[in-house]
Amino acid sequence: MTKKLFEKLTAVLMTFIMSAVVFAQQGYEPIRGMGVEAKPVNNSGICLACYSGSMNPVVDASLDNSVNMGNFASLISGNGISVKNNNTTYPAGYITGFNVDLGTSFITIDLLSSLRISTYKNGVLQETTTSSTLLSVPAFGGSKNRIFLHFKTSKEFNEVRLYQTNVLSVFSAMNVYYAFAFDPARVPVDNNGICDDIIAGSGVDGNVSGSSSFLAPLSYVQNKENIGDGNKNSFGKVVLPIGLLGSYSVGVLDKNQVYPAGNRTGFVIEPDDQGKLLSAEFLKNITIETYLFGQLQDSRQLSDGGGLINIKVLGYGSGKQKLTLTTTKPFNEVRLKITQTVGFNLGALKVFYAFEEPISCECDDKIQTSGSAVPGNLVTGSSWTSGPGFLGLILAKMTNPEAIVDNNPSNYATATVPAASIFSIFSAFATVSSNSMLPANTMTGFTVEKAGNLLGVSVLENITVTLYNGNSVTDTFTSSGSLISGNFFTTNSNKFYVGGKATKPFNRMKITFNSGTAVRIPQNYYIYNAFASKDDDNDGVPNCFDRCPNGDDSIDNNGNGIPDCAEGCTVVNDKSPTLDTDGDGVVDACDFDSDNDGIPDSIEDFDKNAKFEDDDLEGDILITPVLGDAVPNYRDLDSDNDGILDLFESGIPISVINQIDADHNGIIDNGVAVGKNGLADVLETYPDSGTLKYPIRNVDGDNTPDFLDITSNGSDFDLYKIGKGNLDTLGGGFISTINDGDKDGIQAVVDTDLVKRGAPNSPLSPYASLLKNALTATAKTSGTSEIKQAANDVKIYPNPVKAGESLMVTASEEGTYTLFSAEGKAVKSDKFSARTGIDTASLPTGVYIIKIETKSTVKSYKVIVK
Repeated sequence: MTKKLFEKLTAVLMTFIMSAVVFAQQGYEPIRGMGVEAKPVNNSGICLACYSGSMNPVVDASLDNSVNMGNFASLISGNGISVKNNNTTYPAGYITGFNVDLGTSFITIDLLSSLRISTYKNGVLQETTTSSTLLSVPAFGGSKNRIFLHFKTSKEFNEVRLYQTNVLSVFSAMNVYYAFAFDPARVPVDNNGICDDIIAGSGVDGNVSGSSSFLAPLSYVQNKENIGDGNKNSFGKVVLPIGLLGSYSVGVLDKNQVYPAGNRTGFVIEPDDQGKLLSAEFLKNITIETYLFGQLQDSRQLSDGGGLINIKVLGYGSGKQKLTLTTTKPFNEVRLKITQTVGFNLGALKVFYAFEEPISCECDDKIQTSGSAVPGNLVTGSSWTSGPGFLGLILAKMTNPEAIVDNNPSNYATATVPAASIFSIFSAFATVSSNSMLPANTMTGFTVEKAGNLLGVSVLENITVTLYNGNSVTDTFTSSGSLISGNFFTTNSNKFYVGGKATKPFNRMKITFNSGTAVRIPQNYYIYNAFASKDDDNDGVPNCFDRCPNGDDSIDNNGNGIPDCAEGCTVVNDKSPTLDTDGDGVVDACDFDSDNDGIPDSIEDFDKNAKFEDDDLEGDILITPVLGDAVPNYRDLDSDNDGILDLFESGIPISVINQIDADHNGIIDNGVAVGKNGLADVLETYPDSGTLKYPIRNVDGDNTPDFLDITSNGSDFDLYKIGKGNLDTLGGGFISTINDGDKDGIQAVVDTDLVKRGAPNSPLSPYASLLKNALTATAKTSGTSEIKQAANDVKIYPNPVKAGESLMVTASEEGTYTLFSAEGKAVKSDKFSARTGIDTASLPTGVYIIKIETKSTVKSYKVIVK
């Protein structure tokens, strides 16, 4: 690198360090690629002899490859794995850890207490977790329960280790997939304002946990994958055997985004026994917890004044309940915890999905005299609304009934019923009418509060809701099965909804409270309002929340909160459904060209396995034991690290590139129309066709297109053709010095903007095309002199070289070379001129180091003889 270029890059780097610009990034970012190494460790440190097999699957491009820690020579205390990033030092405040599973074995709290994560900086221990700071989800119950072991750092580090502290054989089954490190402040925050926003999609992982290994083998979750599948009607089922004490939980974790404090979150559930819906014991045994990167944020037992059970917005006719809490802190994970105590048996619990939403998500469906979407009034008369009683005696009565239809939601009527009686006179009732006829499928009912504590199922035994068309009964809902209750506000009150789903049109609704046969003391009920939520398409979603008036709102496969029937993109893949890498308004998961380099993501998925995160293969496996630069092709602006940006190897004519990339930074300009699919319209046969009008360039016609080919013409390294051979430190024809702060795939040694994506006016972009077309003589740029100067640098090729062929050395100056074996022994030495061949016939295959000395430089290169 020239002194001028070095000074330029240093200045840009300082600007980057001092800049306050924060760009979004994905969470749980893997530590992988060239310059990253995984090694086994034990109590003595790095222990290469104690592990049989390769550690590379932990740091390679695939996030589904793993290393089984049972392959240690001995399962003793202190065994573990180290992942070191020689390219980057992560700052304090990053979250780091490992993605692991135990297959079909159990991870319990006891086993987690035997695990530790430590961070190191250049081999020096920085900090170590304790049993309380290692954050995770205990998991069991089936194969491939992959979990994240979290650790928030307080010191810089470039190495993270996972190891066991005692002789528990947890590592005999543990599979380690990858280490991760990320800045939690840069993870996107979801603020879409969507009601009943399902937490699901490709970036959502499910988890299952229990309080003890004793409970685990006998408790299980059926179809747990359904909880995060994006279908609001599918479910997993938690099964707890009778008589077993302990806790069990299910949950979902979103790797892509954080949800804000102040929203509601929870689960939609349905107990096997609907009578448990009103059981105070049931409420006491259900807890909702939120976590942020493994750290507990909020925890509310539904009966402690912090929960809410809501069925009203889900549809009557089923036992679905919506369990929520209002969060006080941000979170990216929510869990539903069930505790079986003495005298209580849950049985089986269906868990449909997790959700989050603003607290303002309520339908304007109250029947009121004014200020409501459903105008109506109180129906008076002795057969419709009961009176205030007689001379203050304890008889059935209704006081202040007009409060049910006023526009103050805090006002209420009071229904009083005496002790158990067989006489119908001892019932209290009120009737509300709508000014217009309400259709069938309307979800309707009353908001009620039971004075004093909940009395369990007996509350429903004493309530009837009746619907009328004029004076004719159309529907009757009773506790025998048709009366559905929900929306428990377990704050300081005990509000709940009672009602049903109309089967016929109606315009009146009546609620009746009876003494029943079991109540021994007078009872009071408070009636706050009546409601009527229309559901014209009968899909269980009221009109106020319905996005698809004639479709199924329950399917949201990508989990973005918009039902599939209401959006154009419903694809599920391993690209982020929340990040928009190129800023064109189309999220990566739906973007045909996520990085706007003119090459569709489907082509950059070169192995055609429909996974995008594993296409990251810069390098040469004979030179670099780990491939990739940690940025997959679909987000990489230089996918082969040959120094020529992908846009300029795409096959798009340079005249078109000049129009769509004015600053020549390798990214199509934001002003260029991309339609709905994120691919520039000008490149397609017609807008949003998805078909390119320009073929992907492949100069030598081999199996590798130019944007992935470091020798596009079949013989010469592209990096050398553009005069940047000095950046080839390993002699493989690619840039291996990995330093990429803006995560755009352009390495710092050539990136002219280390803060934002792209490299504006990079000498490695438009000038590369000029050089390849022998037009360098006409190039008039500030970078031309550097290109010419670099072209005179030392070159070693071909590399690898076949045994028996000549290894060529070219340079602008004469000098000497010395060839060393991998053990450091000099095996050849001689002078060289401008172009000299070194005979390799006598050299065994293997790795060598060649040292070049001239009057102005001393350099060393790694050489492969094969």
